[in-house]
Amino acid sequence: MVRSKRELEIAISEAPSFKIPIRQLEQYVCDSSIASELLWNAYIYGDIEDKVIVDLGCGTGILSYGAFLLGAREVFCIDIDINALHTAREFLDGIRSAQSIHYICCDVKRLTLRSIDTIVMNPPFGVHRRGRDLQFLEKAFEIAPSNIYSIHKHSLDSHKLITKLACRKGYAAQLIYTGNMSIHATYEDHVKRIHRFKVSIYRFVK
Repeated sequence: MVRSKRELEIAISEAPSFKIPIRQLEQYVCDSSIASELLWNAYIYGDIEDKVIVDLGCGTGILSYGAFLLGAREVFCIDIDINALHTAREFLDGIRSAQSIHYICCDVKRLTLRSIDTIVMNPPFGVHRRGRDLQFLEKAFEIAPSNIYSIHKHSLDSHKLITKLACRKGYAAQLIYTGNMSIHATYEDHVKRIHRFKVSIYRFVK
């Protein structure tokens, strides 16, 4: 189990890249500094250690790995892309007690889960499919009794939509961090080696 946010950031930076990233799914490996910010906040709030965690849109497993390192009792990795799940499993099966990590391949819209404690996620930002991030939030609000942590592209309009949706679903939206995310060039038309943009991390509680 890691003992500091810096130690966590270094550990989860080992998460693998997508072997065949799918543009429509907005697949990229989450910046380890942003991922560690989300996870460490959730840990400090008491929402990770000895909890059942669901990672919606887990990709190659960076948030799932971090949750496990912070003492999660069980972790459910959910993704629509079977290849991403295979990559996550190859990566996560190498750690001790990997039997506590479960893998489910499905569209989040069709997901049904019960008896979970916390959701962590870095959903698609809705660049290619407008509103996709809100669809992830809708599902999170449906299946989580409380404690949802999510990364979203920062903008005033997005903040208004997110807080309005949360209120309608009976959740309070807490903006716990705003900062720059860095992602490496992933697709052939990406002209910058590293793309930086501002994101917000939210905590949603009932």
